[in-house]
Amino acid sequence: MTNLWAMRRIVLDIEFHGKGFYGWQRQGPDRSVQGTLEAAIADLVGHVVSVQSSGRTDRGVHALAMPAHVDIDSRLAPREIMPALNHRLMHDLAVRRVREVDPRFHARFDAVTKLYRYTLLRHRARSPLLGDRAHQVPRPLDVRAMQQAAALLVGTHDFASFQTNPEREPTPDDAPETTADRIGPAAVASGATEPPPWRKPRPKGTIRTLSRAALVETDDLLNIEVEGDGFLRGMVRALAGTLLEVGLGKQPPHWVTELIGRKDRCEAGANLPPHGLALVRVDYPPEPFENRESTDDLPPL
Repeated sequence: MTNLWAMRRIVLDIEFHGKGFYGWQRQGPDRSVQGTLEAAIADLVGHVVSVQSSGRTDRGVHALAMPAHVDIDSRLAPREIMPALNHRLMHDLAVRRVREVDPRFHARFDAVTKLYRYTLLRHRARSPLLGDRAHQVPRPLDVRAMQQAAALLVGTHDFASFQTNPEREPTPDDAPETTADRIGPAAVASGATEPPPWRKPRPKGTIRTLSRAALVETDDLLNIEVEGDGFLRGMVRALAGTLLEVGLGKQPPHWVTELIGRKDRCEAGANLPPHGLALVRVDYPPEPFENRESTDDLPPL
């Protein structure tokens, strides 16, 4: 039996290979990142848990460092939690970092910026090692034109032209902030149920701000990196597909500006396959982590 008043909130930075998962969210009997992680944590701490991440990833999408918070009734320190969980997880999912955090912290609502990377493999031959982590393009690409188009994405725009199935499913970024979403057992136990002072207003509708949209070349790989205050469902894969159209010479760079103005998903490039996409990093305000224990405190190997 759990002790509500002993609850504490921790944040896990997780890395996973998306091929073996039906996305982040629980999918009934299908294997999900959320369900797999919750089972491992419950086995460790001895009670049912609910893990909330910084956002949802689609089936096949990868993550290098996806933050997720969970309330646990356990005295285990972060340095003990990390190896204990990894012992319980399979090869395609791992906890890379564990931090104590203020009980009012929320992995999704407190995110300031997110960085995604879409990887293209520019080669005529397929790659056995990169085939499930990069989208192969066996044709020359005009990288300079793609860079020019990417630069036009930076700033605050209405990205409705790049949102997948807006009429079917609301984007996670626009989901209502219900009491159950915002307040967990650790916050109730501490009496801290009001929104924390560091929490900023969230983006509304289809308006988002991109602080960076760049192309990084490494040998045969071309990485499309986009960073912003939030992303619509399917947005990064649609942006990558649009930039690919420019790189193949099918559209000029200024086409991107036209698409933003049209606000019509049918006009933009197709969503590229999910296996080329990875969540790289999510940034938060420093306040909820100040003076709290973390695996960052461990000595370097």
